[in-house]
Formats: sequence, C-alpha cells, structure tokens
Amino acid sequence: MLQALANYDKTFGKHGVSLMAGASTEQANIGSSTDQYFQNNFPNDAITKSFDGNKLTVKTNLVTELTPSRLTSFFGRASYDYDDRYMVSASLRVDGGSVFGADHKWGTFPALSGGWMISKEKFWKNSTMAPWWDTFKLRASFGVTGNNQISSTAAYSTLTNALYGGYAGYYANTIANKDLSWEKTYSTDVAMDFAFLKNRLQMSLDWYTKTTKDLLYQVPVVGASGFTTAWDNLGEIRNWGLEMELTSHNLTGKFKWNTSFNISYNKNKVISLGTDDTPIYSGWNGVGDNGNTSNVLMVGHPANAFYMLHAIGVWKNQAEIDAYAQECGVSKLTFNGKTTIKPGDIKYEDVNHDGDYSYSKDRVFLGQPTPKVTFGLTNTFEWKGFDASVLITGQFGGRIYGALGRAIDRPSMGAKSNVMDCWTNAWWSEDEVGDGKTPYILSTTTGGTCDSRWLYSSDYVSLKNLTLGYTVPLKSNFVKTLRVFVSLENLLRYDHYYEGYSPEAANTARSGVPGGTTALGIDYGGYPTAKSYNLGVNITF
Repeated sequence: MLQALANYDKTFGKHGVSLMAGASTEQANIGSSTDQYFQNNFPNDAITKSFDGNKLTVKTNLVTELTPSRLTSFFGRASYDYDDRYMVSASLRVDGGSVFGADHKWGTFPALSGGWMISKEKFWKNSTMAPWWDTFKLRASFGVTGNNQISSTAAYSTLTNALYGGYAGYYANTIANKDLSWEKTYSTDVAMDFAFLKNRLQMSLDWYTKTTKDLLYQVPVVGASGFTTAWDNLGEIRNWGLEMELTSHNLTGKFKWNTSFNISYNKNKVISLGTDDTPIYSGWNGVGDNGNTSNVLMVGHPANAFYMLHAIGVWKNQAEIDAYAQECGVSKLTFNGKTTIKPGDIKYEDVNHDGDYSYSKDRVFLGQPTPKVTFGLTNTFEWKGFDASVLITGQFGGRIYGALGRAIDRPSMGAKSNVMDCWTNAWWSEDEVGDGKTPYILSTTTGGTCDSRWLYSSDYVSLKNLTLGYTVPLKSNFVKTLRVFVSLENLLRYDHYYEGYSPEAANTARSGVPGGTTALGIDYGGYPTAKSYNLGVNITF
C-alpha cells in the first residue's frame, strides 16, 4: 500500500480551518499458491538424508496464479469552525476498484456534516437552565460509502479445467458482467449531545437512516445460460433506528462509581429488488425459486428474513390425519404433492388449507437474523487502590438457525446415531406419542426439510468481562506504579439456543448475500465462545 497525505491547519481569531488531501493505492491477492503432495506416506519418521521428491509418485502438483485486487483512491476534506460554536465539514473521495466491470470501476463518495453548540450561545448562558444543563449540541451528517468486498474475479468470465474424452480441456465456470459496480450506502444521522450537573451525567441521542442501493449479490439467472447465478447489482435495503449513550459519575468521593450504558434499536426492510421485485431465495440450501431454502430477500420484509415451513407439532395417529384430510376435501395428506403423510411425521402449518405441505405454498416468515436491540452496560468502581469493572452485553429480537443440529439430529438420521436428549420424548407409536413436538426418529417423509424445528431465538444476556485490580502503593523513583489484576472473559451467558454453542455464532451460507455469510443467521458448528481467565501485572517505570 502507498499513501500520500497533505494537511493544512490555520487558526485566526475565533475561526479555524483544516484542509486535507491525499491519494492512495493498494494491491492484494498477489502472486501464486502451490499445492503438492505425494501418492504414499513416508515409510517412517526416520528421515536422515535430504528428501528427493522425484523418487515418489506425485498425487497432486498444482500451481494457482492469483488474480490481483487493486484499489486506487483520491480523497480530500475541508473543515471550518467558529468559536467552537458552529462546525461544518465536507469530504469527497473517488475510488477505483479492479473487481468491478470494465464500464463501472470508479465510484464517487461525498459526505457533509455540521454541528451547533447551543450551550455556548449567550442566550443559553443567561437562561435559567445554564446552572444545571452544561452542554447542549445539535449535529447532523450525510454521507455515501461504497462496498467492494467481492471476489476479485466476480465481474469476469472464468474457466475451469475438465477432461473431455480423456483429454484436458476447459469450460466456462462463471458469467461476466461488465456493468458490475459499487454497492453504495447513503447514511443520514441527526443527533443531540447533553451534559448535566457539572458533567456528571452525559447523554447522546442519535437517529439514523442507512439506505443501501445496488447491492452486490449473486442473483439467479436463466437456466438456458448454462449458469445458476451471476454477480450483479440490484435492489435497495433501508435501515433506520435509534442509538443512545449514557455516562454517569454516580459517586465521586473516596469511593468512585461510574456507569456507561449504550443501547441501539434497528429495523430494516427490503425496498426493491430490480425491475420486477422477484424474491431471491437463499440460505442453508442455496439459491432456488421454490427449493428447500431457509432465507429470502422479498420486498416489504426484513433483509434475509427466515422463510420456511413452520413446524407446529407431530401427527399422533392415523385418525388425526384422516380427519384433517376430510376437512381439506382430499383423500390423503401429502408432502410436496408426492409423499403421503404418516403418523409420527412432523405437522406443518397448512397456510392455504389444501392438505399438501409444499415449499411453494406453505412457507411463512419466521423472524430475521439481525437483532432489533443490542446493548452494553459497564460499571467501574475505585476505592483505596482497589478497582473493579463489570461489562454486561446483550441482544434481543433476532433469530438463529442451528444448521449443525439439523445435520446430525433430524428424522431419518437413524436411532443408532448419537442424538440430542430431546429424542427421549419422540413419537414411537400411536400409543407412545411423546411430547407432541418431537417426531418419529426413523421418519423419512420430511427428514431433509429446512423447517422451523431448528430455528431459535438469538436473544442473550452475557457477563462479558469482570476485572478486579489493586494498585500497590510504592515509594520508588524507579517503579512509578504497580497494578495487579485478574480478568475473567465470557464468564456467564443466558440464552435459549439449544442446537449450538453461542447465539452469536452465525458463520455460514451457501450463497453470496448482502452483509456476507454471517448475515443469514445460520450456525453450522460455530466455535464456542471461549472463557478465559487472565492474571497480570502492569508496571510503569
């Protein structure tokens, strides 16, 4: 990476001006990778002489030339303030990315912000609020940012090697898109900052909107093209919400107690999806119009909303099945128009009441991966050299899909496998119906279905950090301070996630989606959050 910057700062009287201009260029994914290994293992571990690979049969001998990813940027910013009362700043950057199509490599991203410190005005200082209301500031900003986080070959056609009649050849692996361009997010923020009681209580309130347009997405394409998906720009997703930060100095004497609290509420909605607003299905089982998928982008709903069959119980006996079939006016209940429903099978919500449980007609919206509310609370204490801090975090309003639990713990996987303890309450016969929620473990009717049985709330409250310390009083010119501390990370967590280790562990998807693979809220064996216990010493000389 190369970068050049020029800065100019000038203060004259009550006026202040700051200018900055620069340029940068960076390059990643450079060079090549090699992959070579041999047909057989070493005969033993006693290798006493130099190793000669020519004497062994090579199984794989591959050199891959990497496709570089380059970014060139020009940027500048100008700021002005008057008497620390009025502040305005404007910036502009122009970025060119090699990952985009030939006709749309460059993007322009402006930003503008301003602030007004009302509490420094004369009318405020002379008001009755001034003695207890120390700070009141209004600020607002608008800006555009770009996203170029895609594969370095996303806009280009690529080839993959194959054998044809025993001879090496190549076939087209991806389709090019010369119009692929920057994804842009337009952000607006309006905020107020307060301070009261000689700054013992400080608070900030922010209202924001973020509208993302021309999303970078792998969209389904016509099968006649020979491909299933292609990278393209489409649609618009809007986020809006509120954020609050609160800091208080509760006790300021010999015993000090400070509190910091932040909370945010966010809501999002898909506004458009191209010219005809065709829904895009994605998730654990990939992309497919009416396939067995778990998530969807659909206008009017949250981004990557969970959209699947809703499991509401288990068919306990044949009489129950026959009664509902008669109610629907059919001779039997079916799954996707083919398989006959049997006792012990999962019972789904029949949205259109036709007696056939199908992906195309009976999927329902069951929440979103993104939590609506997140918060953090920190308390710090000091007394006679002792100090302590406690951090609690949490989130509410989101959901997570336990894909690993589904893979190893669904009907048809077989009773001989190691299964979760919920199967002790499974349906076994019309006389042993279990808890009414857990199906027959040998059922094959809906065994591979992505349904709501593995969908859980991602709500949690966590004791994230607890630190205790003591500063040893010293009378030394060599060692100025000596502090001993113990820090405990991820000490406790309360959640309702049964099929995985952590409701924060969303880690996978089988297709490119807005926000990356974690945006789908799918957990396929995410590593558990590690508890750590640290004992340390801080010494200042």
